[in-house]
Amino acid sequence: MKKIIRSLAAVALLVSAVAFGANAQTTDTTHKHKFATVLTAQQQAVLTENKQKHKAAAAKFKTTLTADQKAILKNKALARKERKAKLEATLTANQKQIMATNKANAQASRKAFIATLTDKQRADMKAMSKGRHGKGGSKHQKMNKA
Repeated sequence: MKKIIRSLAAVALLVSAVAFGANAQTTDTTHKHKFATVLTAQQQAVLTENKQKHKAAAAKFKTTLTADQKAILKNKALARKERKAKLEATLTANQKQIMATNKANAQASRKAFIATLTDKQRADMKAMSKGRHGKGGSKHQKMNKA
């Protein structure tokens, strides 16, 4: 009986140690955590502000969509590229102008943010993107070109 209790206690201890270790790994090695260690507080604030601006612009654009256009976006039977192509075919000139303006603003914000990065920060972020995307095939590689 004592051996069974000891075995159960050992198994419970082992399971809790593994669970605690797995939790510690996921909280400390997340992309957000690494990203926060690379950027200054001011840079993080700029990113947060830019994100809010982009969300507001996207919400404003969505208010211009017709019921048919919203139906196209909600149609999950279509692949993402197909939905995009169908939606673009139905856009008005005004909607296209709003999209172009939003895209230009996003690019300008991105370039302004990248200009604030030091060479070390760029190198660190490039290394992080390679770890996340295998071959490093991500939009974050464009930082070095800017």
